Amino acid sequence: MKTNMPLSKPIRAFVSETERMLDTGITLLRKPEAAPGGTLIDVYTYNLDKNIIIFPANYIGLLKDFVIAKQCTYLLIKGAAAKKSGYKVCSFTQDSVYTGMRQIYLDALKDEAKKDKKLPVKKLLEMLFMLYRQFLEDINELPWNPIVNARVYYRMEQLRKTQLYILLKDGKQDMDEMSDMMEIIPRRYFVLDKSMFYARDLYLAKTLPADKLMPVINIPQMKKFDHLEVKEMLTTRWTHTAWYQSKFFGDNMLKIMEKHLAVDWNGERSLDYYANLYQTGVNMTNELLNYMSMKDWFIWEKPKHLLAAQEQVATYEQAALKKIFGDLIEDQ
Repeated sequence: MKTNMPLSKPIRAFVSETERMLDTGITLLRKPEAAPGGTLIDVYTYNLDKNIIIFPANYIGLLKDFVIAKQCTYLLIKGAAAKKSGYKVCSFTQDSVYTGMRQIYLDALKDEAKKDKKLPVKKLLEMLFMLYRQFLEDINELPWNPIVNARVYYRMEQLRKTQLYILLKDGKQDMDEMSDMMEIIPRRYFVLDKSMFYARDLYLAKTLPADKLMPVINIPQMKKFDHLEVKEMLTTRWTHTAWYQSKFFGDNMLKIMEKHLAVDWNGERSLDYYANLYQTGVNMTNELLNYMSMKDWFIWEKPKHLLAAQEQVATYEQAALKKIFGDLIEDQ
């Protein structure tokens, strides 16, 4: 472990244990511009000889410890998968981009037909790949969030209060994303995006005993569901409000999460344990994609495939637009 900063004994032991189990090194870095949740740059994703955990320079004490613990747990999952069965992520190809963008376009047409004020063509075209990429990022991040947080909660008891504070803060931020685009993007995708975060927060609220994590607190509109009677729920569930629909789909996604995450979070500290957590995340991701009718949007590939695909996004997007709209799209 390379760092000059002071660390608490539990965190120092956790980092050392991670290095020993994976036979690798970890460097801890403070950076003013670091993401609030920290960043993991690992040898299993990038062509590096060491792992780097970056966190905000103003994080001290338990805030710093939680970010390190979270990223170490994620590193253990990646490393165990790489050593046991092969670590893969959701990637994309030119064909899968076309599949996703075409479906988004068809759904957008249905929404546009109901609007008095139509979306300008240029914004419509830009939205197609933007939404596709948004779900790629979400599906490569969100299923692992409850897994990592649940493991940290039971593995590092001294961090629980700090963890709950951060989860509440992150939950509000995630729910705010795309809210300003609610009237632009197709209703279906706004609902599905919010449903994933709703299900995640509700799962964590049940798994990590903390009423403050409940999505009905995170989302002002969801307060309407607090203490609803059955009759009231049945009469409001199918209204035209996107938040009500998010609640309905989110409840179904929660069932998917609970089915797959029936895990012993106090399990042994071994590569087999973390490899099983990885496979659990893969299985849950596949079922979530199937539920959202997105199973053909992405493919499981090695991280280097995703890195290479990200360099071709402009080409893939243009090819998909050309295939959808033909000669109406000019080559760029």
